[in-house]
Amino acid sequence: MYAPKLRELKEALRSLFSRPYTTKFPKEKYTPPEEYRGFPEYFEEDCVGCGTCYQVCPAGAIEMEDSLEEKKRVLRINYASCIQCGQCEEHCITGKGIRLTSKYVVLIPDLEKKDYYNSIEKELVLCEVCGGEIACRDHLKFVKDRLGAKAYAHPNFLIEAQRNFNEPAESHYKGKIRREDYIKEICPICRHRIVVEDEF
Repeated sequence: MYAPKLRELKEALRSLFSRPYTTKFPKEKYTPPEEYRGFPEYFEEDCVGCGTCYQVCPAGAIEMEDSLEEKKRVLRINYASCIQCGQCEEHCITGKGIRLTSKYVVLIPDLEKKDYYNSIEKELVLCEVCGGEIACRDHLKFVKDRLGAKAYAHPNFLIEAQRNFNEPAESHYKGKIRREDYIKEICPICRHRIVVEDEF
């Protein structure tokens, strides 16, 4: 009868003189261990805007919006939906464009709405014939650098390389697709149409 009471008294005295297991968050800032997997964050200098993270996110926490009028792509992480699975970092084509940080909490009442998101903007390259999107400018540069000398076999990468020396002259669509349109920044569909019309 008295044994359980003595055991409880022993545990109470032990906990009174021992260090607490819990932290004093949010009064004191918590420092997570080095291997902690927190919320992801975009890194401007390494992200190429390819959208792979958007495609592989199982929680749908990453949104992608393309604006053809403004020629820009916006990638946004919604921390309210993020499950910190790490798929975005694992599948990033550069390996450094989006990385998991040690951020362990963002959803506390005193934060502003902007703190619920992390976003990045990238310039879009549009087709000079149909006006459709091709890719982000940084994505084209990344692929061109990876291909090395082989990149000069493709007009889009050739024009991108030319930008290192001077800006190519602006061209205008003439109402009908022509052979000279092949040496322009154009999408795969228009490039196919040029080849087919030239051959047949």
